[in-house]
Amino acid sequence: MNGINLRIKQLMEVFADGNRSTFAKMLEIGESNVRSYLNGTEPKANVIEKICVSLAINPEWIVLGSGPMQKLNNIVAEGKSDYQKFPKVITVDSSNQDNIVLVPQTLKAGYLSGYNNPQFIQKLPSYRMPGLNNGIFRMFEIEGNSMFPTLPNKSFVVGQFVDDWIKSIKDNQIYAIISNEIEDGFVKRCTNRIEKYDNLMCKSDNRRSYPTQNINPSTIKEVWEIKLHLNFDLPDPADIYDRMNDLEAEVQQMKRLLPK
Repeated sequence: MNGINLRIKQLMEVFADGNRSTFAKMLEIGESNVRSYLNGTEPKANVIEKICVSLAINPEWIVLGSGPMQKLNNIVAEGKSDYQKFPKVITVDSSNQDNIVLVPQTLKAGYLSGYNNPQFIQKLPSYRMPGLNNGIFRMFEIEGNSMFPTLPNKSFVVGQFVDDWIKSIKDNQIYAIISNEIEDGFVKRCTNRIEKYDNLMCKSDNRRSYPTQNINPSTIKEVWEIKLHLNFDLPDPADIYDRMNDLEAEVQQMKRLLPK
């Protein structure tokens, strides 16, 4: 599969949730044509033109892989900005299935500058996860205790790419926000006020030690909604149960000692 075919696959994931039939209808072409493109057949010029017109795709991106996927401007109307962006780089395995690329915490700074660099992304380790289909996914390593106890230090999360930040970022959900403004970690619980105040509030679950950060949407590079949490340090609840049992016994003893 060459570059154009990979980018068509990426468009299908973004605009049609990976559904060939839906994607074919959007472009007004046969589903068999879409299948052939995914199998490596290079599309003709008229099909590329349909893709560019129907989806407002940048011709340089679809043909050469250069520049943004879409020639988007921040649309300002009534004082509100419309932010809608797309991942530039995805990787696939030998079966043309999307890989889940892992961004270790040690490469966090590098990812901020290389998130749209094919060479950088292709060097990152990649995996497949059961149940994560029909989307573009990325894995991030958690470092620190800003999201403790929900997400412990050194655990991993898998996020699905969010293309429409205004409508798709839901309040009190956890997201990986790729922005230079977030210094203590990618992953935060968000409150979406982009449309109303041009602001994204990023909150830590450990709020006593980590204050809320207000993010200017214009600084955001990518947004990934967390769908899966992997934790290799399985806690032993025995200590908690023992303390609860001791507390219950103490309460019962106090009841017996109190005068009736």
